[in-house]
Amino acid sequence: MDWKFSPLQVIIGEVNYSIEDYRKDLREEVITTLSSFNMDDYSTNFYVDYTYTLFYWLATNQTVLTYSRFIHARLPDDLELKKTLTSTEFLYSLELDNVNFVDMLRAILTSLTLGFLKDGLSIEDARRTLKNVVGFSREV
Repeated sequence: MDWKFSPLQVIIGEVNYSIEDYRKDLREEVITTLSSFNMDDYSTNFYVDYTYTLFYWLATNQTVLTYSRFIHARLPDDLELKKTLTSTEFLYSLELDNVNFVDMLRAILTSLTLGFLKDGLSIEDARRTLKNVVGFSREV
């Protein structure tokens, strides 16, 4: 996806682009990418969540290898695509093809955190608040 603004513009507050806006854009991108597979809503939601979690993981400076281990432990063994979805080669290709999404999410997370700190929250409270806004954290 190509935005008409940069991650830096989001960080400095020049552009208001929320986590909700991001998730909507990501969902549209995933649906477009997977449209030829004619998936049901449950499968589509799974892939949107899987992609969002990966991009969050990368935006918070975690590695593909740790994501692979994280997701491998959580996907059921009988899931037909488990080997592919946890393959570091597959995950690296997703990372390389979606640097812009990862960078934009990093900018949103940074902007949110700076806003919480500016509002007087402690670092720990800002972290907890960010977790609530984002919907999860990478803690395992």
